[in-house]
Amino acid sequence: MQLYKRFLIAEDHEMYRDGLKQLINELYPQAHIHTAGNFSAALDTLAGYSDWTLLMLDIRMPDIKNLDGLDFIRQRYPTLVITVISTLDFEVSIRQMIDLGANGFITKSTSKEAMKKAIIDILEGEIVILSETQGSDCVYFTAQQMATLQGMAQGLSNKEIARQLGVSPLTVKEYVSVILERLMAKNRTEAVLVAQKRGFLLDHLM
Repeated sequence: MQLYKRFLIAEDHEMYRDGLKQLINELYPQAHIHTAGNFSAALDTLAGYSDWTLLMLDIRMPDIKNLDGLDFIRQRYPTLVITVISTLDFEVSIRQMIDLGANGFITKSTSKEAMKKAIIDILEGEIVILSETQGSDCVYFTAQQMATLQGMAQGLSNKEIARQLGVSPLTVKEYVSVILERLMAKNRTEAVLVAQKRGFLLDHLM
């Protein structure tokens, strides 16, 4: 059992990198915290240890393009817990990040307390998404809720989604209610449209 936690913050902006380091220190005072200012340095640091707790990765660093870095790291470290910490880039969707193996997405405009809670939840096995676009509130979805949202985008019924997830239709109905509430949508169609605009879904799912 790991008695301490080891974090890597891969972020090219020094001020934000230092802010994340302070946040982790507040959460886990005994943690070993490493930092990297570019993708190459992140790879070198990752290779130096085998007991990583969490990688906090900015996908927009000067020596890597879009999601190539996330994809490369996930292929090399299949069990590593990875959280993308970035501004939302509409050239790539949050859904793509999750599909490539990210365990969560946290927009840089997230408040300190919300970010702390998200990190704790991610380390407990949840897939956490905190997205904020155009002044809207942060939205939090678990892995099951995200899977339900994707099923809704594909036009699946609650029963069909339930079959895919291995849960009851009643549970899926509860997921759908949460999704509608958090996206402030009146119905499933509107929820899918809002989710697409906010980067939770790929366009081809519409």
